[in-house]
Amino acid sequence: MAAGPKCPGWDRSGSAIDGLHDTQHATDSHAHPVPVSELVTALARDWPSERVTLGDLMQALGARGYGVLIVLFALPNLLPVYIPGLSPIFGVPLLIICAQLAYGLPTPKLPVMLTRRSMRRADLRMIADKALPWLRRVERFVKPRPSWLTTRMGERLIGYYGVFLAAIVCIPLPFTNGPPSLACLIMAIGLMEEDTRTILAGAVFGICGTLLALSIIGSVGWMLMAGFTWLFGLN
Repeated sequence: MAAGPKCPGWDRSGSAIDGLHDTQHATDSHAHPVPVSELVTALARDWPSERVTLGDLMQALGARGYGVLIVLFALPNLLPVYIPGLSPIFGVPLLIICAQLAYGLPTPKLPVMLTRRSMRRADLRMIADKALPWLRRVERFVKPRPSWLTTRMGERLIGYYGVFLAAIVCIPLPFTNGPPSLACLIMAIGLMEEDTRTILAGAVFGICGTLLALSIIGSVGWMLMAGFTWLFGLN
């Protein structure tokens, strides 16, 4: 497996600084992460090989980077165009990472069959170029506002909510993937920066996105049932 490029946020040992808290909830300035937008930009610009696997990205971002990984797997579904089949590719890892956060695992892990999934370096750059404006808009308003939501228990609750949103992201229908993905991204940035207001904003946006997605899913289901009834003359 090719080693990822050095980018902002890497410590002297070659491991990325944790996006969320470490096991001691370190609060010193050395443990404060650089903006995720800088990490993603550096990866997309400097990746050394023509193809990028999910395992390579996890290695480059750090084995403990829950928040960064949630952002990474949410970003592709914020593209302004619908690409068939894209949502499950990134939605399933997003669901797994959120489930591990909810369970309280100290480090995120993905099955080998997922870490070997790859994309072209050009596709990574396209995702970064198109989706990073959303990320930078969120980062602009974030600052530390700690509360019980930024504790370990709060992180686990956000993980459970993230599992629900990621399940919606996995449904391969147009316009149902973006809002839940953006909600996960906003909450992840809020967790990384210990910003209660950002976490709550993401949670509320997730409710709105869920209602939109369910209405689209319901409409598609109704049309399929109507077509099935007409096709087989069940009136």
